[in-house]
Amino acid sequence: MLLFKKLLCVAGLFFLLAFTLPANAGSDELPWDKRIVKGTLENGFRYYLFDSRQEKDAPKDLTLANLLVLSGAIDEKENQLGVAHMVEHMVFHESTGLPDGVRHAFTEMGFKQGRDFNAMTNSENTRYMVNLKNTSPDRLNKVLDIYQQMAFHAEIKASSLDKERLIIQEEWRGKLSHRSRVNDEKKAILRVGSLYPERPVIGTQDTIKNTPATKLRDFYQDWYAPNNMALVIFAPVDMTLLEAKIKRTFGAEPRRILPKRHPKDPVLDAGLKIGQLNDPGSKVNRVAFLYRFNNESANTDEDRRDGLIDYMTRNLLSQQVRRQRDVLPEHVRTLSSTKGAVSPNVAILGFSVNVDDGFHALGLQALIQELERIKQHGFMQQDFNEVYQKVIDTATRNKEAAKSRGTVWSVKMVEAVTSEKVLHDPNQSNDRILQLVKTISLDDINTRLRQWLSSPDRILYTQAVGGKDVNLGTEQSIEAIFEVMSSRDLAPLEKDAVVEKKTLPSVPDGEAGSASLVARNTELGISNWTLSNGDQLTVLDPSVLAEHYQVDQSEIDNKTYFTAVSDAGYSVKQGSSWAEQIAVQMSEASGVFGWSEDEFQQWRKKHSVLLSSKQKAQSLAYRGVIDDDELGELLGVYRVNQITPRIDVAVYDRVMAGLNRRAKISVVRPIEAFSKQLAYQRFGHVNMTPTVEDLAPLSLPVLEQVRAKQVALPVQYFITSRLPEADVMRLVTLYLANIPRKPASVYDTSPVLQLAGDATVDMALNTEPKSEYRLYAYQSLPWSPIAAIQLTFLGEHLEARLKQRLRSDVQGVYSVRVSLDLNKESNRAELRIQYSSSPKRLDDLAKMTEEVLSQLPDIVTQDWVNSVQKDFAEAEQARLANAFDATLEHRLELSQTLYGDARYLNEMDKLAEGLSTEKFTALAKMLMFQNKVTGLYRPLAQ
Repeated sequence: MLLFKKLLCVAGLFFLLAFTLPANAGSDELPWDKRIVKGTLENGFRYYLFDSRQEKDAPKDLTLANLLVLSGAIDEKENQLGVAHMVEHMVFHESTGLPDGVRHAFTEMGFKQGRDFNAMTNSENTRYMVNLKNTSPDRLNKVLDIYQQMAFHAEIKASSLDKERLIIQEEWRGKLSHRSRVNDEKKAILRVGSLYPERPVIGTQDTIKNTPATKLRDFYQDWYAPNNMALVIFAPVDMTLLEAKIKRTFGAEPRRILPKRHPKDPVLDAGLKIGQLNDPGSKVNRVAFLYRFNNESANTDEDRRDGLIDYMTRNLLSQQVRRQRDVLPEHVRTLSSTKGAVSPNVAILGFSVNVDDGFHALGLQALIQELERIKQHGFMQQDFNEVYQKVIDTATRNKEAAKSRGTVWSVKMVEAVTSEKVLHDPNQSNDRILQLVKTISLDDINTRLRQWLSSPDRILYTQAVGGKDVNLGTEQSIEAIFEVMSSRDLAPLEKDAVVEKKTLPSVPDGEAGSASLVARNTELGISNWTLSNGDQLTVLDPSVLAEHYQVDQSEIDNKTYFTAVSDAGYSVKQGSSWAEQIAVQMSEASGVFGWSEDEFQQWRKKHSVLLSSKQKAQSLAYRGVIDDDELGELLGVYRVNQITPRIDVAVYDRVMAGLNRRAKISVVRPIEAFSKQLAYQRFGHVNMTPTVEDLAPLSLPVLEQVRAKQVALPVQYFITSRLPEADVMRLVTLYLANIPRKPASVYDTSPVLQLAGDATVDMALNTEPKSEYRLYAYQSLPWSPIAAIQLTFLGEHLEARLKQRLRSDVQGVYSVRVSLDLNKESNRAELRIQYSSSPKRLDDLAKMTEEVLSQLPDIVTQDWVNSVQKDFAEAEQARLANAFDATLEHRLELSQTLYGDARYLNEMDKLAEGLSTEKFTALAKMLMFQNKVTGLYRPLAQ
């Protein structure tokens, strides 16, 4: 899979937002949403089109074009392992109509690989993606012409394949890690009985090196057929003209007879399968038990009703599993459940517990007991009533929410097509849900629950610290535990305690503080205040600057942004840095001291309050955003957090137990040993995780003392709100101005800075045939908004140049990660570079990296600067249009903290002036990066 930087950030969609069900239909089928234009050419090529001008939230002039090949690794023959993925790479090379290659054609259009075009292969399909900005009919037509060459006319030359093999090998190599090994082991266990474990998407090292081009051409000829493809387009263009272009471009290729497909679903049986995850890098002790069962569905009301029953049962099961955690025996914890799909028509329901070392057998027994308890008693009527109402509320709410999906349309269409389902009109589908849910009873839900928990195809697997073997017995002995538990009259299921509705403690009469105006800037809508406890406050009315920057305020959501910053950093010169961090985390986990966790969560949900903290070496910041009419609740909970620096005993016990468990694990993965040495060379110490010795002195009283010192420090507040200033200040004086502070308090902290000098860490520890290169470098550079923006763009360009040099020119790497940032705390330009490679090529690639860095000024060209100016203008316009208030809050904090005034807000329209060729070149010449630590991570010597 080619590296793809996500253009879109799509929020997780609730299950009921749009029921998508298989396209084979009965008399009560629901059709495709009428806003989607779809069709099938005579040769079987399908298309699904959406005019984005129907969506008010759609990005202007953006097209998302997806070419789908409905075949993947599962369709490979036994001697074709990895071929589907290799073909995906090769269609970007020469075609009959594009002798210089598809990649060249895309770059000629101004596209960047990873940002504007990319591809991915999985077990079931292959997907090619283009993000086309500034859409015009001619540019979209050009994309379709290129897609046609990829789909039907790729040449797949042996000479080009030999070059591409090196890149694919590095992609394979880059996936080698503890996590990938464990995931592969787990997938093999969960999908036992199917071809999935035998068809790794990327293939094997041997097949990548040796599969001839003829096998790729065979796969391409077999599966890249018009009747095995679909085009999904989200675009602001005339659909009639687009349909005509699609017919002209893709209609001439003849339909082909497709090979017989391999079955995708595992063969289910009535046995209990027992397995282990034995990776030596494991740091967890776990027991998991899973049920597999058929889960076919169709586009009928009966199947929609089945889907609703599944959804409701899953909700109630998750809730009940959470409740049962409280009755687990000592040494067993974290009971959890999950439900998903292992193939198109087979679902899996899994349960697991974590255990202490040596207590896997007890964990299995506890797990089986809880499963049998749930199965024996079933769910309760009150819980059913609640989830029933949740379905109604959600379906009703989603009818409104679905009116504005934006680019989610593209995502949903691709999902529907690749899973052979129908994307319904959300109004129709949610109305049908509201009808069907009335036919569902508690008996239906409990029947489904018992069906799942009686599924004969079951899997048990274990995982132990260090990959140690765990013997939990035979199939017969485990079945015997189920029989014993099912024969018992097990205790009733746990119920949620009655949660008392709480309100924040009110401020006693006469204890409100006061505020004195220090300065006012009417042009910027800013006022600065000193509170009676010594804290400082800056208030910003964004409507003033919105007029200056001509920002449309007609659809502004009424939100207030709140920030509180103090010097309570963790890097203390005297005391424990771990105590500083743990005290903040425990305080946040405690919520409102004296309330239960359920009481706090209920209150927070009611008022939509989310107050988060971020602690750095020399600062502690609290940030929140809330509806204007709930601002008092946000300030009130912050006040309670500050005036009651207490830690809940249960929170303390839980967190410390977890920290001590992790500290006692002796497993050190090779990459961790390498990272520790890098940290030592960079900072002169290794303090990555707390040890048992670090934790021993941290009693509850000690941590509460630390917390008391933190909240005594003076605070700088920032509030961005469209509320009348008088309303904001009334709440400030009530909740903030009376928080006790000690203005003389000084937190003696030190910055965590990389040491000066040039050092190299060269270690041969890796158990995989893989090397890694890492570079950490810095250079002093005063912070300014323009310099920060310049470095961001320069870092992106450096990454592109390194990819060109190390990947495209010499096929030495698959991907390169570069970050170049201006640290406002340290006034340093900080550079990080990381990639993996073949062990034989590591040293040469490291030299090439140094060469590229030494030529940094040379990569600044006028064409690149022009593209930067365009990209920045578009990004800034989007920020101001879509997140104006949040942008102002962030920039106000930066400006006030670094300059002591709001000049950044006054100069936002001048930022583009710093993006000139001369200024970029001057900055690049300045960046020598002589202070650096280079890391070279190699395989163990043979």
